[in-house]
Amino acid sequence: MATSDSTINTALDYYRHHDNEREKLTRACIYKGAVMEELGDPKAALNYYQEAKSIVAPDDLFNQGYIRLRLGCIYRNNYVADSADVMLFKEALDYFTHVTDTFYMATCLGHIGSSYVKTNKDSVLPYLGRAIELARTINAVGLERHYQIDIATMLVFSNDEGDIENAKNSIMALIQNQDKSDNFNRLMMTAACAMAKLNKLDSAYFYLNQIDLNQMLEGDLVLYEQCCAEVAKSRGDINQFKYYYDRANEMADSIVVNDMQRQLRELELKYDNEALKFKALKYRTNWQISLLGALLLLSVLAIALMMVSRKSAQRKRLLQESQDTIERLHGDTARLAAQLAKNEEMSEDLKQTIRHQIDTFTQLVEMHYQRVGQNPRKFVEHFKKSYSVSQPDLSFWTGIRAYADSTCGGIITHTLAACPSLNETDVRFLSLCCCDLPTTVIMACMGYNDSHSFYNKKRRIAEAIGLKGKLDSYIQAFKSDHADATE
Repeated sequence: MATSDSTINTALDYYRHHDNEREKLTRACIYKGAVMEELGDPKAALNYYQEAKSIVAPDDLFNQGYIRLRLGCIYRNNYVADSADVMLFKEALDYFTHVTDTFYMATCLGHIGSSYVKTNKDSVLPYLGRAIELARTINAVGLERHYQIDIATMLVFSNDEGDIENAKNSIMALIQNQDKSDNFNRLMMTAACAMAKLNKLDSAYFYLNQIDLNQMLEGDLVLYEQCCAEVAKSRGDINQFKYYYDRANEMADSIVVNDMQRQLRELELKYDNEALKFKALKYRTNWQISLLGALLLLSVLAIALMMVSRKSAQRKRLLQESQDTIERLHGDTARLAAQLAKNEEMSEDLKQTIRHQIDTFTQLVEMHYQRVGQNPRKFVEHFKKSYSVSQPDLSFWTGIRAYADSTCGGIITHTLAACPSLNETDVRFLSLCCCDLPTTVIMACMGYNDSHSFYNKKRRIAEAIGLKGKLDSYIQAFKSDHADATE
């Protein structure tokens, strides 16, 4: 276990100042990320892995795969619920397959398969089955046993008695040779669940009592509550079953929701920083153009004075020099003006930041909507009660409007020019529609308690603009007409 990062810092500083040491700098960033993980700082580790990813050579296939594997593990271990870990594991698998690294191929397959446990047996078995095969070829007993437990965990929550029996048999075989390792608690919990679902209460209690609660990870606590629920159900105690089952669901939800809220706060902060940088750049560029204009005027006055006070030969020489200066200043002014025009457009990084903010907010809204069924009023009440992040603020609406304008060919600016009677609420609603968001997300952003308010607002804006058709058709037609301009 690392206790300090001082040694690797020296190597990082050295290789960052030597452009010809790209491969060593890549490895130094990877080592630094690993050290920060061990020191309990996953955010810092993530930054160093991302730096390594940005500088690693395209033909360095092993490190390309290893960096993605480490990034995926950070997302997995910190419950980032956006499937980014699965995507990274699949990318890493491709790289390790090209270099035929069997150990890391098995590791990636195991991570991918584990992400589908308890959700989709058809997705689990191909990945974990292949991972077990590869682990056996290199005699990686620890990996093989870990993936066998994952399969047993998936089977034990099946409603098919044959699957549960298979899970029990697999777990019993593993327990015969099992030490108190990292997998011990999961092994005991899976065994207890299998026995409870097969109505073997004495055995279920035996394995339940073997669990070491002081060594439980956050994700394992959810499995423990589910295990207690199955034991209560087996002995016919419905109240206890419901108690443990609800606790497991609440615990799982809190892990996901808290992480989503953290992501939203980080995205809001990132957007604010990007906006401030953009504003400062615009101010600095305008100031430079003004300064060049003043210098240009002074140069013209200097030319006039010199033409009066100097002789003919001197005037010609000075005139030529001044003309060169004016041409150079003209060129600088044109260049800075072009830079300002370019800065007026939304940067791709800022556009991606806002899109990520929109997608994360959408995911959070849809999760709450699924929990309350198809009742819009109940959904909005539940969302406002559960969602601790404040309602969308001015920076959120500014970003949404800028994103809609930038990606839809200036639709907001064009529509306001054609119909200045639209108020700020209308503009916000139109901007959300331009971002192709689901009805539930727009309702949450606008604070509507029913879908009638949503459709009435659509109809009213269409009438105010003077449309003969629907607002959606207007947006799609505008996007098509300005597709080239936004690409």
